Amino acid sequence: MPPTAVSPVLVGRTTERAAIRAAYERARQGQAVTVLVSGEAGIGKSRLLAAATAELPGEPLVLTGGCLEVGADAAPYVPFVAILRDLLRQLGRDRVDALLPLAGSALAAWLPGLAAPAADRTRLLEELLTLVGRVADSRPVVLAVEDLHWADASSREVFVYLSRNLVDRSVLLLATVRTGEHPGRQLLAELGRRGDVVRVELGPLGRPHVAELLAAIGGRTPDPVRSSRIHRRSGGNPLFIEALNATEDFQGYDMARLRNRSAPQPEPAAAHADSDRCSRTRRLRDLRTLLLDRVSALPEQARALLPVIAVAGTTVGDELLLTVSDLSEDDLHRALRALVDQEQLAVRADGYAIRHDLIREAVYQALLPHDRRRLHERYARVVTEPAALAEHWTAAGKPELALPAALRAAELARQQYAYDEQLNLLERALDLWPRVTTHPTAQVSVLERAAVACYASGSSDKGVKHTTVALDALDAAAEPVRVARLLELRGRMRNRIDGGGRDDLERAIALVPPGVADEVRAEMLAGLAFLAVTAGDVAATRQAAEEAVAFEHVRARALLALGFVAGSDGDVDAALRHYGESRRIAEKQGDHHTYLTSMQWEASALIRAGRSAEAAGLSRAGQLAAERLGQGRSRGSMLANCRASALIDLGGWDEALEVIEDALADDPPWLYATALHCSQALVTAWRGDRDAYAEIDDRLAAFADNSRPRLEITLLTACVRIAGAVELGDLDLADRLLGEVLADPPHRGLPAYETMLIVVAGARTQRARSAAGGRHVAREADERLAALRALAARIPLDNRVLVALRATFEALAGKGTLREWDAVADAWRELGHVRDLAHALTAGAEAALAQSNRSGARRRLREARSIAADLRAAPLLSRIDCLAVRARLDEQDEPADPGFGLTRREAQVLRVLANGRSNAEIAVELFISTNTVASHVQRILTKLSVSTRTEAAALAHRHALG
Repeated sequence: MPPTAVSPVLVGRTTERAAIRAAYERARQGQAVTVLVSGEAGIGKSRLLAAATAELPGEPLVLTGGCLEVGADAAPYVPFVAILRDLLRQLGRDRVDALLPLAGSALAAWLPGLAAPAADRTRLLEELLTLVGRVADSRPVVLAVEDLHWADASSREVFVYLSRNLVDRSVLLLATVRTGEHPGRQLLAELGRRGDVVRVELGPLGRPHVAELLAAIGGRTPDPVRSSRIHRRSGGNPLFIEALNATEDFQGYDMARLRNRSAPQPEPAAAHADSDRCSRTRRLRDLRTLLLDRVSALPEQARALLPVIAVAGTTVGDELLLTVSDLSEDDLHRALRALVDQEQLAVRADGYAIRHDLIREAVYQALLPHDRRRLHERYARVVTEPAALAEHWTAAGKPELALPAALRAAELARQQYAYDEQLNLLERALDLWPRVTTHPTAQVSVLERAAVACYASGSSDKGVKHTTVALDALDAAAEPVRVARLLELRGRMRNRIDGGGRDDLERAIALVPPGVADEVRAEMLAGLAFLAVTAGDVAATRQAAEEAVAFEHVRARALLALGFVAGSDGDVDAALRHYGESRRIAEKQGDHHTYLTSMQWEASALIRAGRSAEAAGLSRAGQLAAERLGQGRSRGSMLANCRASALIDLGGWDEALEVIEDALADDPPWLYATALHCSQALVTAWRGDRDAYAEIDDRLAAFADNSRPRLEITLLTACVRIAGAVELGDLDLADRLLGEVLADPPHRGLPAYETMLIVVAGARTQRARSAAGGRHVAREADERLAALRALAARIPLDNRVLVALRATFEALAGKGTLREWDAVADAWRELGHVRDLAHALTAGAEAALAQSNRSGARRRLREARSIAADLRAAPLLSRIDCLAVRARLDEQDEPADPGFGLTRREAQVLRVLANGRSNAEIAVELFISTNTVASHVQRILTKLSVSTRTEAAALAHRHALG
């Protein structure tokens, strides 16, 4: 094999290739699969992808797109534009057109020559999903996205959207992802934790594979010592191995050893000592130096062309290179041939790209600033894509030309519903502004556009800053309408952050009194109604919404607020009608925020009405819609919380945690993240995961101490922290938190559901304190219960959930008779709230024992234990088991062996103990608490008349017990 700079074959990676092949075989059977190939830079992710896809059977259609670090936050959908154009090249225009809508496609901006109807992000994503699905009907499809870590935010969202929705198609979705710090690390980490996503992690090559790689490069077996040195210095990274192999130091060392192979060789220890001395006296070259060493050995014209391609930042074709470079056509082709032959360039269908982004970075950074600016200016004078123009003019030091290009690119991103990219481009324009002009008026319009993009993308902190700067530059007396709209927008974003912002809305309304600009005033009133909802102010909500509802352009938002009013009045059916009508109008008007909010509020109303299954379905549909509409971070996160809350009620705790983690990966606003953390905290506490709960509780405590949240989230946070403290046994903390709520109770717009949750959590706290403390504690508990009873009395019982909560409180706060607890259990059973049912059954078993009803207690505990085991609710399981042990009600308490008198459960414990297991290990295997195991072990030792576990194990083996 002739020598080469790069290995012509993929060395090792047998397991990784097999994993991709297995995922593809599943996809061929009609089950779409996502594979993330991860590893450090240079580890061989792209090489693995190329080799694995090349060997797939069944003639799949492989479509590839790449992402680049340069300008990653500017142009949206870069890799998927490349994928669709690859599809066009492979299938041809006629076949692709036949797969698209006849009236024109929303993908027109990606595929030149298509008719472009009025389109939005929803249609774009749905058409992309449909197109891929239709292609996959005839043959397997492989969508490969290189360097997903550098993808723009919209592309990352598209990737996740396809991963979640290509569920029953013959599609393999592949992506390479660099480990370490990059813009998409959080989202991709959460995606990688999903059970249906295959993670292929590439580690370094071992010494044998390094030798194999060097043999493939050199065409012969490498010198063992040299191979070992390269392995040690490269850390097994293939790109580093190739760079070190090409350096003069290692080549010379190898040649010297070959020439002197017949001469006496030093002892191994001496050879290592000599190598160590050389290492100490020679400066260790960093990777950039090694990579540039390879470039310096290229022919002059190839060496000059490589920086030109590096500056492009993307795949670049012959025609563009001929225009930008100083080379003639013949010289250009010779230089390209040299770069391809030396494996510095990868040849793609639409041009050439530097083989690895580390090489591109090294070449780019080695350019002198003057040369870098000159090359960027050359590109800027010939490219036409606005985002690329903005990038090149900025890097060329021409802000006066970069500014208009950035503004045009931002508008294009807005039209594509790529709000993150729009915001990045507008902020670039704002950075350029002082270098171009000091005219403030035009800058305010850019700030306004940036603020709107912030609202759409969920970047509320930035949005507040932009609106504040804009407001400081405007005169309210001269432009009251403009100022009012900015105040309204800032108020809504402040509300997202900490529940505030109402003062901004009130100022805005004052600027547009009746008869001045009534349509604008209606917008402000609709905004105020929305914020009054979040404050729980029903009267203010009603007043503002009823005035605004007459105006058609804000009718959807006003109906949304009136739905909340109806729900507060106890008329759930009217609330649901208002939400449905609001959603219909909002969809027609293209008001995405109101459309999604109506789904969120309706799902919340369904949960509070005891219709959690309906709420779970609606909120999931809302999440998918939020992803399509580019509002996953904002509305999508709250819809996710609704879905998680419904799933928790229904017992789907694992799915709920996955939903929460996916939503948190989008980095939602602090207020929304807190709501998600509340749901997450409940499950971790109920499962007894102290470490995880403590971490979440710290976040909830910080939120409570450092924000002015709306009433609903204040009570919810307090309730969760009280419930968590009780569950994990910190009764003093639970009582202190409860005391803080009772010391400053809300006086207006009391949210019924959250208040009753507080009441029940407080009653559990006092019941536990009374059981654990003395007479003094009992008196304090009675005082707390009286205050809770007064709070509960203010809540009208206008739905089944509130009735069940009130019944639970009365049973906890009173005598808790068997009849009471059975009524509570029936209420929760009817609602499908499984954990509440298990608690009621356990309390009912205690009440049954008080009446000497052992069979009734055993029956209730058996059902409660089954539920708790399914939920993996460890604290509840421990309580159930301890109660069963104390009352000798173990469900397996019938004798298993008449000779020793062991029950069936004791025989099970003995069997596991005889295998050398500890109490904790026995508890895990039999899924009972450690305390219960300890009790069983003590009784086993007594019944067997032995004093140690070892003696018990020996006796068990002799008599075949257990």
